[in-house]
Amino acid sequence: MNRAALITLIFGLITLGVFVAFRFLPEVQAAAMLGDLPGAVSQFQRAETPADLAVLFGFPPDAQALAAMNALNTLDLYAFIPAFTLFLIAGVFMLTGAPRGPLPWAAIVFVLIGAGADVMETSRQLAIGADMADAGAYLPLAPWHWLKYSALGLNGLAVAGLCLVRDPRRWVLGLMALAPLPAVLAAWAGLIEPRVFGVALTLYWVTLLAVAAIELARKRA
Repeated sequence: MNRAALITLIFGLITLGVFVAFRFLPEVQAAAMLGDLPGAVSQFQRAETPADLAVLFGFPPDAQALAAMNALNTLDLYAFIPAFTLFLIAGVFMLTGAPRGPLPWAAIVFVLIGAGADVMETSRQLAIGADMADAGAYLPLAPWHWLKYSALGLNGLAVAGLCLVRDPRRWVLGLMALAPLPAVLAAWAGLIEPRVFGVALTLYWVTLLAVAAIELARKRA
C-alpha cells in the first residue's frame, strides 16, 4: 500500500507538472489567437468538420496557432497521457491493495479505454496539424473526445464506489470522483460548458493526489 501511494504521488505530481507546462510552452506563449487556451484546446478536440477547424485556426490557418497546438499535443501524447494513466492505475492499487472484485478492475479498464481514446484523438490532431490540406481524413475528432472523457468519468464512478462502499471510507475523494461523469454527460447534452467537466475532473485528480500524500505520510509516521 505504501509503495502504491508513493507511485500514485510521483505520477500525480508529474501529471500536474505537465498540465502546468502546457501553458508555458514557447509556441503557446507566441500564439496570440489562443488566448483562451483551455477553450481552444476543447474546441479542437470537439472538431467534426473542416469548417470547425477554420473557426479555430482561421483560413488560411494561422501558423502560430497550429505550431502551438502541435507542441501542446506532442507533450500530451508523450508525457501527459502516460503520466495520468499510471497515476490513476496506481491510485486504484493504493485504495485497494491487490484489486479484488469488479470495481477495482472496472476503474483500471476505464482508465485504459480513456487513455486509448486520448491517444487516438491526439494522434489525429497531430496529423491535422502536419497536413491541414488533408484534415478531413482525420475528422471527426469529437467521438474520441467524448469517449475519452466518458471513460475517465466512469473511472471516477468506480473509484467513488471503492471510497464510499468499502472500508476505510474516503468520503471527500468519493464525492469528488462522482462529479466528472454527470458533468461530461451534461456537457455532451449541451446543458453546460465543456470546461465544467474539466474542472470536475481536475478536482477529482487533485484530491486523489492529496490522498496519496496523506497515505504516504501516515505510513511513514
